[in-house]
Amino acid sequence: MDPNVALAHNQLGLAYLQKQTHDEATAELQKAVRFPGGSPTCVANLASAYVASGKRNEAAMLLSDLKTRSKPSYSYSPEIAVIYAALGEREQAMNWLEKGYEERFNPSVLLRPGFDPLRSDPRFQDPLQRIGLTH
Repeated sequence: MDPNVALAHNQLGLAYLQKQTHDEATAELQKAVRFPGGSPTCVANLASAYVASGKRNEAAMLLSDLKTRSKPSYSYSPEIAVIYAALGEREQAMNWLEKGYEERFNPSVLLRPGFDPLRSDPRFQDPLQRIGLTH
């Protein structure tokens, strides 16, 4: 793995998160967000790792940062929704997901593992149907 590529650390961190090895996930995702620009996707994934590790305050700080960085010209709605999903705040997650849909987000974001906690929610199925990701 090239240690100078944020995406590599992000993907490895996500793999660790899926395996529920939270310390390793957090370490890799922290590396990913240190790269210039601090990718909002990497920040959202790090926040999810913090929640899984019981570090809700750290996740809340990252959430606040993303909300501050989000602008009308480029919104981080899907990333904010991922953090709310990790925090178990379904209403907020669905509100931000709808906002992202209205802002014409990249529909592939709905395939991210960070949205797994919402998949059973009927409201999550609506945007999937609207963009054609269901049969």
